[in-house]
Amino acid sequence: MHPFDDPFSLLGLNRGASLEEVKRAYRRLAMKWHPDRNATAAAESEFKRIKAAYELILDPQRYAEWSKEASAAPETPPAPPGEDLTQTLVLTLEEAALGCIKGIELARSTRCAACHGTGRVQHIHSVPCPLCNAVGRVRSEGGRSRLCEGCGGRGYLRETDCAECGGSGWRKKQRTLSVKVPSGISHGERLRLARQARHGPGGDGAAGDLYLEIRLAEHAFFELRERDLHCTVPVSIFRLLIGGKISVPTLHESVPLEVLPFPGHGLDYRLPGLGFPKRHGKVGGDLVLHLQPVYPLHVGAGERGLLERLDAALSDDPDRCAPELAAWAERLRQRQSP
Repeated sequence: MHPFDDPFSLLGLNRGASLEEVKRAYRRLAMKWHPDRNATAAAESEFKRIKAAYELILDPQRYAEWSKEASAAPETPPAPPGEDLTQTLVLTLEEAALGCIKGIELARSTRCAACHGTGRVQHIHSVPCPLCNAVGRVRSEGGRSRLCEGCGGRGYLRETDCAECGGSGWRKKQRTLSVKVPSGISHGERLRLARQARHGPGGDGAAGDLYLEIRLAEHAFFELRERDLHCTVPVSIFRLLIGGKISVPTLHESVPLEVLPFPGHGLDYRLPGLGFPKRHGKVGGDLVLHLQPVYPLHVGAGERGLLERLDAALSDDPDRCAPELAAWAERLRQRQSP
């Protein structure tokens, strides 16, 4: 017990509480924090604080001295705020680029409604004391027994810990928080939600801040590099050879792309301003398309005839249409020459 801790406050009482109320509060808290019943690390120190407060109140001379010293002590500082928390928020590329409203599930402590935050429940009929199993005495060191501090030796209680909150007076309550995500937010950035984390010790201090760390989910089409969006687009080898329009995706919708005949034009296309935007909708990166030739896996009889005629047409002028084939044929002829 700190020298200036109010013993009545430690027992959850007002200073005008009667002696009977003091004894009842002490028995309740002693049963809750007794190390024989409470296995938490803080149980022993908390039990000692409660016992010291109880003994101080029962000693009028000591309590008078304490009151005189406490009145000269500095005011109690405000309760410390709760700790800040960081939570991951996963977004699609579209949500991050365009902005969105996301629902965040949070657990928050609220005072237990069943016991009105006291942690105790009054019973119509007495119930057995859980510390001594209604015997009134508990075993101590050396094999001897001593009077049970939980029930004062009576063996039965008219009030016990609240089963709904485990005697803490607090319950975890889930709530959904709507968060506005600004457009153009990037992977690794954090959103700060003021006073949306845990409250301070005992629920009295101000709540800490909640930070949402942005993580971008993998996308079916795009790979984000800086603010450029890269997309591999499969295209028929025939369309690449003759050119023409194909449909390609963007973050907003599909748009047409005029493909120039290959190999006169390469397989990469850059569309300025259609990549990942900057904050507040400002133009950011580009959309970079990598066209991937697709060859047919099966050729039917009808297609075979068309391809035969095409191959024959290429063979008529190989130096212009297929210079690699022309060069290969020339090397074969030179090898066969005497």
